[in-house]
Parts: sequence; C-alpha cells; structure tokens
Amino acid sequence: MPAAAIAVAGVASAGASVVGASKQAKAASKAADSQMAMYQQTREDLLPYNEAGQLALNQLTGRLDELTSPIPLQLMDQAALEKTPGYQFNLAQGMKGVQNSAAARGLGSSGAALKGAATFATGLADSTYQNQFNNSLSKWNTDVANQNNAYNRLVGLTSLGQSAAAQTGAYATQTGQNVGNSLIQGGNAQAAGINGAANALSNGVNSYLGYNYLTKGGMYG
Repeated sequence: MPAAAIAVAGVASAGASVVGASKQAKAASKAADSQMAMYQQTREDLLPYNEAGQLALNQLTGRLDELTSPIPLQLMDQAALEKTPGYQFNLAQGMKGVQNSAAARGLGSSGAALKGAATFATGLADSTYQNQFNNSLSKWNTDVANQNNAYNRLVGLTSLGQSAAAQTGAYATQTGQNVGNSLIQGGNAQAAGINGAANALSNGVNSYLGYNYLTKGGMYG
C-alpha cells in the first residue's frame, strides 16, 4: 500500500470517528432540548392550577378563624319573644277574640274569662317560641352548611394547587435527570470520537512509519 494511501486511510478513519461522535452529540443535545421543551409545556399547563391553589391558600389563611370557629345557636328568651311585633299582634288579636267570646257568653271579666285569656296567652307564647326555635335552628343549620361549603371549596382548591406544584416538582426532577443523562451521553460520544480519531491517526502514523521502514531497507534491507 503506498504511503499516501496509508496516511489518507488513517485520516479518513479519524474523520469518520469525529463525524460519528458529532452526530451522536447533536442527537443527545436535541434530546435534552426536547425534554426541556416538554417540561416547560407541562409547567405552563399546571401553572394555572398552582396559582389557583396559592390564591385559595391565601384566602383560607385569612378566613381561617371565620371558617373554623363554632357558630352559636341564637335562641330567643321569653322576654325577647314577647317584644317581637308578630307576637304582640297575635296576642292582641287573640285576647280580643277571647274577650269578645267571654262577653258573648255573659262572662265579662269573670274568673273563667281571665283563665281563658291566660290559657290563650300561654299557648300563644309556647307555639310562637317553638316556631322561633325552629327558625333559629334552620338558620343555624344553613349558616353551618355555608361555612363548611366555603371551607371545603378553599381546601379543595388548595389541594389542587398543592398537587400541581408537586407534579411540577416531580417533572422538574425527572427532566433534570433525563437532560443530565442526555448531556452525559453526548459528552461520552464526543470523548469516544476524539479517542477514536486519536487512535486512528496513531495507527495511521504507525502504519506509515512501518511501511517506510520496510520499503527503504529496514529489516530486509
């Protein structure tokens, strides 16, 4: 083999190693860029949920006492009950009816008439108080339900944001590992290409020197 051919073969082999390594390195870099782009897209997709969770957490923190404090059951005592306009009106109308009934029967202001008036007043107070109690209990149940609903909605959004943040963090960790592996592979490919090129050139030089040695006398001269 002519000396020039030996030299060209060595250079060509070295060049092939470098070109092959360069392609592998570019492919690894492209893979890393693709993984980063996928992470950025995922991060953007999860960002609204993360922000909603942050907003809900801020609201929940600001309203924590309001949304977790027990709601008292507001009950009306007898004195307050007797001052309500509805009770006073019903009492006045009812007493008037009792008096008219007693007068019609000729009882006037007798003990029976007074007893009838007292019985009516007591019955009215009892029934009115029961109605007021039921109304207060119904309102209390509604207030508690509204409190729980508001709390649960904010907690739900907070949990959603927490989950989005956790997923983003997990994707970031995984992407970092994948990108690191891709870059390491690219670096290894370049290093292998350089080593291969160096070996090819070294082999070419050795072959060239050996050829010259043999053709110019050398061992058989």
